[in-house]
Amino acid sequence: MRKNKFFAVLFLSLCLMLSTAGCSSVRNIWNKLGHKENAEVTTTEASHGIYQMNLGETRLIKTAYGITTDSTEELIKACIEGMKQTPSDNAYKCLIYGDVQVTDYTYDSNSRLVTLYFDSAYSKLTASREILTRAGIVKTLTQFSDEIQYVSFVIGNQPMTTADGSVMMMRGKDFVDNISGNMEYVREDYVTMYFVSEDGTKLQAEDVVLKYLSKINLETALVNSLVSGPITKGLKPSLSPDTVVNKVNIREGICYVDVDKTFLERVNGQRFELNIYSVVNTLTQMTGVSRVQFLIDGVIFNGSVEGIHIDGMFEKNMSLVYRPEKEGQNADPTPKPPEDGDALKRDIEQQLKDNTVTSENTNSVETVADEAESSEMPVEAEAPTEPIPEANGENTGE
Repeated sequence: MRKNKFFAVLFLSLCLMLSTAGCSSVRNIWNKLGHKENAEVTTTEASHGIYQMNLGETRLIKTAYGITTDSTEELIKACIEGMKQTPSDNAYKCLIYGDVQVTDYTYDSNSRLVTLYFDSAYSKLTASREILTRAGIVKTLTQFSDEIQYVSFVIGNQPMTTADGSVMMMRGKDFVDNISGNMEYVREDYVTMYFVSEDGTKLQAEDVVLKYLSKINLETALVNSLVSGPITKGLKPSLSPDTVVNKVNIREGICYVDVDKTFLERVNGQRFELNIYSVVNTLTQMTGVSRVQFLIDGVIFNGSVEGIHIDGMFEKNMSLVYRPEKEGQNADPTPKPPEDGDALKRDIEQQLKDNTVTSENTNSVETVADEAESSEMPVEAEAPTEPIPEANGENTGE
């Protein structure tokens, strides 16, 4: 049998009888938001992973889980073990825990059926918890459809049966979306972001794994992550943490970044060009993005900061990037994608402010413009000759 290598990148799936509230799969975000079930957060797509449940036991979340195996038997064992593991950040609950345990399993390669044997404690689960647990287990196993197509349960000595008494052979697609039909996906991407070096004079790269809800496009997640600041010791933030990201989208190779006036503020006395190029250098690494256009609260800013006019297009500028010395020569300033397991898991927070609302029908976050004018930095803004292009379904991060 060919070797199966599965590296999971998350997505969120809601099952039968589940609510539509959003849930963060990110440790730092979850803690910051006080476990708010309806909080919108940035957090990844992929083919395989392990299902877990939210703390309220109302829906499933598919989380990253790396599996390397040479056999279906080992794959099944790995999935069962993964569903027993409680996340270290306590943001979710594992499906198999407490008295509920899988005591054994069998696999029929001809029918591609996995039969799981549970102890009698399974029968004591509440109806809502049971359907959630069963759905998550079935979805976890049947995602590997080349090897596993059906799952059946045996509780104690009794097989789980249908209304007519036949053994229930369950498939992942048997568990439908919630009644509203809404489904949220989560994505995960390796990215390189640019923050300020320790001495405050240059930009320096940070390689991370970025998690985000698919309703927020990758470019929006990147800018919000820059606002959140670096997670690598020694790096400094390039943007004020109070910066509000109104909208970020891509059209015809140009990434339009609409932020509030806080973006124009210098951070820690650093040069303003570091604000600019931390964003530009980060975004232009995305496929299809060659230039960046900044807008302030929806309009082009015609003023200047430290002599820098931001009403035009900006291209990547790697001359501002710190190049560490390596064996007497400058190292390549463009970091390579990290190896599996070596990347920092980047947990970022979507800006949750009273004046921010998330559209359920677009891949952008729209913010009500701040009416207050800044006395410290007067802005004479004119509406752009053309409106900010809408994403029109384009999403480089798809």
